[in-house]
Amino acid sequence: MKNKFNFKIVGSGPTGLLLSIALSKFDCNIFLTDVLTKDRLIDKDKTYAITHSTRKILTKFRLWEKLEPYLFGFNTLSILDSVTSAFTNLSISDLDDDISSAENIGWVVKHSDLMNVFFQEIDNYENIFFITSQKLLRKKIFFDYQFFSTGANSLDKKLLDFVDLKKSYNQSCLTFKVSLRGNCEKRAYEIFRKEGPLALLPLEKNLYQVIWTSSTLKSIERLNSDKNFLMDNLKTILPDDFKLDQIIGEFNIFPVSLSLNLPVLNFKKLVFVGDAFHTFHPVGGQGLNSCWRDVNTIFDIFNENIAITNMHLILFKFKYFFSRILDIIFTILITDSLISIFANRNLFLFPIRQFSFLLLNNFLFIRKLVLNQMTKSLIYARIK
Repeated sequence: MKNKFNFKIVGSGPTGLLLSIALSKFDCNIFLTDVLTKDRLIDKDKTYAITHSTRKILTKFRLWEKLEPYLFGFNTLSILDSVTSAFTNLSISDLDDDISSAENIGWVVKHSDLMNVFFQEIDNYENIFFITSQKLLRKKIFFDYQFFSTGANSLDKKLLDFVDLKKSYNQSCLTFKVSLRGNCEKRAYEIFRKEGPLALLPLEKNLYQVIWTSSTLKSIERLNSDKNFLMDNLKTILPDDFKLDQIIGEFNIFPVSLSLNLPVLNFKKLVFVGDAFHTFHPVGGQGLNSCWRDVNTIFDIFNENIAITNMHLILFKFKYFFSRILDIIFTILITDSLISIFANRNLFLFPIRQFSFLLLNNFLFIRKLVLNQMTKSLIYARIK
């Protein structure tokens, strides 16, 4: 115990759990902690879109096969602009050759299934200790490094004097499940509207997760409205061939923001990971996938060294930041541009919007460029 490094991971969501599994490969003790119990961490009615870069990362850590039974793949992505009535359908034929064999553009997984698989995995490691915050305080352990994966609104960023650049969209996402008929099986939808995008992610046949972005005030009104009123409202947005049967399960709402946490020029041995490090608009489903690319980078940096030293730990946060910044900035630019151009009724932008769909519908290399960047990211080739 004393001869090993002690790493503390604060926050036991999907990012914290994957980070603990990745770091367990090294000669260290990992103390994974959260203010919530394991049951409450698992029992959340959320879903995530999974990209090909994430598939490669999960395969690297031998988790893909364990998670695969709980994944629902989609082989078509429909993108619609409700203001200009333009649309396009992207399919697996638009994928690069190195990923087309997977026969899916992406996958969708329920939060509870994901968390169960990850918690079962950490039970297999003798050097990962899941422990409550209170019990960990009483142990008075000296930590050689601390990782904070405490989410977008983490108070730790303020308490630890980190610089947080932030842009508010004054929007929130309302999420819930719906039963639909008349849709194409294994197809995901991204519908651009003047108040914000609406995404439909397939969970199984005729069951979809709705991710409905609009102003925070409008989202709260919908959250508190009658289900029948909400269904009538949603029917006016969905494509004509959809038949909405019912709303299923819980409603969730979360604010939308763009943020980037900057490392301070000091030698504190701590770093922020995932949503505590950066957030994007949820358009394009890049959130969790980018968080897990953080984990992959952390693993690769530690894996470069035969033995981890204190000097490596002191310099780690700077190397980590500069290793991740290009991918993060690129994702920020893409997601923010999509919202700036397509989530409004600005007449001056109509020609750009129509021309964009014209290019997508007529040029295969444009379709490939857009789709493969969404699902592979800049770092796909570097994931080993």
